[in-house]
This record gives sequence, structure tokens and C-alpha cells, in this order.
Amino acid sequence: MTSAALQTRKPDLAQMPRLLVVMDGTAEAAVALDRAMEVAEAVGGELVLLGIEREPSAWESKRRQQMGVTVRDILTRASCSATARGIRNATLIERGDKADVITRIAGRERCDQIFVAEASSTITDRALSAIAAACTGRFAERVISDSGVPVTVVAPKNSR
Repeated sequence: MTSAALQTRKPDLAQMPRLLVVMDGTAEAAVALDRAMEVAEAVGGELVLLGIEREPSAWESKRRQQMGVTVRDILTRASCSATARGIRNATLIERGDKADVITRIAGRERCDQIFVAEASSTITDRALSAIAAACTGRFAERVISDSGVPVTVVAPKNSR
């Protein structure tokens, strides 16, 4: 990455602040949406609601079919919540590596802040994440270091 790409982009105060909210259907993502809507209401901002699809495992496919919930459904509910509060919003569905998609969309959509949920985890999940992080880095840490804008990470209630 070039030094120009690493520079923090300062919000243009003449424009309406744009807040990127990553929606994944978790309780933490719902809290992140609430926080983003509070900020949007306070500063007259608008939301970019992002759903990230990846190829589901066989188990996930079966679970999604049983639950009947799709990324589009999650984004539709989030958009309705924002609209009901009078907040302008747009929805996007993208595919790819979560951290890469978030930073790419934040740049493309000229977002001034990002709201993400940290995945809840068990002791085993945290141990596996620590091993994976040594190789690739946790997605939230990658977003924070690569995005160039403030990132609000909503942690699970039972974390740490």
C-alpha cells in the first residue's frame, strides 16, 4: 500500500457524513446499527448498510434454509429501522474477504466512519482466532489498520 493510501481521509464538512455499518444478523451488529443511527441522527449523516456474503458451508446452508434468513432480509430490516427514524440509507451486498470488502466499500462509498460487530467466541474460537491472526490478522484489526477512517467495534457482551 502506498503512503498516500494509508493517509487518513478527513471528512468533508460540507457533505453529509456517511457511516458504513456491516450487518451480519448478530446481536452485536444490531447494537452497531443502533450506535450508527444515533451518530447519524446527531450529525445529519446517512448510512451505508453492508452485507457480506461468502460461500456457506453445508451446515450453514442447511441452517439458513431452516431459518429462512438471507443477507438481503437482514439489510431490509436494517434499512426499514433507519428509514423509520428518518435516516437516509443505502444497502449493498458484496462477496469476498470481510476485511477487504469493508475497506474497499468504505473507500468507494467515501464513508467517514465504520461500525462493525466483533464475532462472539468461545475459548476454542479465541484460540483458533489467535493462530489465524498470526497469519492473516483478525478482520476488525485489519479494518482498523487499513481503512483510514474511525472504526467502532461492538464487542459481544460476554467477551473478555
